[in-house]
Amino acid sequence: MKSEQAEIIRRARDGDLEAFRQIHEEYSRRILNFIYRMLDSREDAEDLTQNVFLQAFHELGRLQNVERFESWLYRIARNEVYQLFRRRRGEATPHELLSPTQEGEHLDFEVRDERPTPQDNILNEELGEAIRRVLNSLPPKLREVFVLAVIHEKSYSEIADIVGRSLLSVKTDIFRARSHARKVLGRYLEVQR
Repeated sequence: MKSEQAEIIRRARDGDLEAFRQIHEEYSRRILNFIYRMLDSREDAEDLTQNVFLQAFHELGRLQNVERFESWLYRIARNEVYQLFRRRRGEATPHELLSPTQEGEHLDFEVRDERPTPQDNILNEELGEAIRRVLNSLPPKLREVFVLAVIHEKSYSEIADIVGRSLLSVKTDIFRARSHARKVLGRYLEVQR
């Protein structure tokens, strides 16, 4: 972590509201993205992201090591997601919670080209949908490590810190998630031929 960023976190921890606003500006998009990919619901992701930053605001004074701020923030986000799963447990199974999207909502995996052809757009949409299906088919435990590793490009040790598991457990789960993704996407690619 850069010393400038660490100083902003220290100032926010000491009650500086402008410093906390800077933290929110720096991390809110990443946290929203992580939660969104776990839930596949923009509305829930926005609500939980607000909860994460409210909790971070109230608990920041207790954070002793500012170097671990980002992992701490991701742990809060992860806990919010799993609390939502528990609250909804009676309403649906975790897989059902992760699968549906709101009408008109989708994950945007489209590769943007300056002048895409209509065929490119259709292929990109289909691939984006295939990737969304891969994410939705993963159980939450595998999905979170996959999202953190592949989409957020976190190191194995950062992920282990965020999810509170051993490095070996994280590596195993990332391997399983990637294998599952290759299998599902491989079927998609064969169907496209």
